[in-house]
Amino acid sequence: MILSRRPEVSRRFRTPRRALLALGLSLAPFLCHAAPQSYPLLGNLGPEDAIYRQQQEQLEASYSAIVTGKEGPALVLYQYTPREDIDLFSLAARLNLPYDALATLNRMERIRPIAAGERILVPSAPGVFVSESPSGDLDYLLSYRAGTEGERLSLPGPSGPVAWRFYRGERFNPEERALFLGYLFRFPLPSGRVTSGFGARINPVTGHAGVHHGIDLAAPSGTEVLAACDGVVTFSGTDAILGEYIILSHAGGWETVYGHLSQRLVRLNDKVDSGMIIGRVGSTGQSTGPHLHFEVRNHGAAQDPAALIPKAKR
Repeated sequence: MILSRRPEVSRRFRTPRRALLALGLSLAPFLCHAAPQSYPLLGNLGPEDAIYRQQQEQLEASYSAIVTGKEGPALVLYQYTPREDIDLFSLAARLNLPYDALATLNRMERIRPIAAGERILVPSAPGVFVSESPSGDLDYLLSYRAGTEGERLSLPGPSGPVAWRFYRGERFNPEERALFLGYLFRFPLPSGRVTSGFGARINPVTGHAGVHHGIDLAAPSGTEVLAACDGVVTFSGTDAILGEYIILSHAGGWETVYGHLSQRLVRLNDKVDSGMIIGRVGSTGQSTGPHLHFEVRNHGAAQDPAALIPKAKR
């Protein structure tokens, strides 16, 4: 059903504007469970597009309800298919929506262009959409919200309906935003260079083949080691291989590891802020010279830190 006003129809047969809007909102549960082709289609995103005007009216009502603390109108989903490539920020601006809402509803793991002909779902309210069946890094990072209150949705998936929660009015937190925009953690030193990357390598001490679960950053002994993200100290101690080392735990199941330190300046259960000095570079443990061994783990699985820190610092 396309909900629109038709100027060519005689005034006495027109559906009153308020009744039309109410009818559109009453269909929200159906639209959130419908097949993809059932979503109302947005056209050229201009004032002459009746469906776009309807979406914008609902969006304005949602913003007003968030500001006043009142219950907002029911969520309605729309569909938009660009005719040419467009970037996410430009599309979000044309729709008057935060990019977070479009990114999470359409399960975009990272910032990227939207291709011509790509089907994009568009909500009638700002917020963050969280799948209850996470499948990627951003999904897992967002999933910590799933235990809190949110509006329940059921959306079509590749193999059947998928349960979602909608957090009306919310935005990406700093960790989610950083991951989506291409990096999650700050560089853990004031400056330094990568001397050994992530993955398979020959151990420089033993000469044996193995897997390097982090990256090595060369820096003078005593250089300040910085917390790569807000977190909590879950380990501060000594190991035969990593020497003096620290583990920080972060939101979304992430951990960072700082090894071969000359000093540890934080204790177990300390809360740290991003950029806080937590130790100093050393050459303790199995090491050939002063450097920082830096690891990133997500739910216990090692990730390549070089992909998660700002490229300008490497």
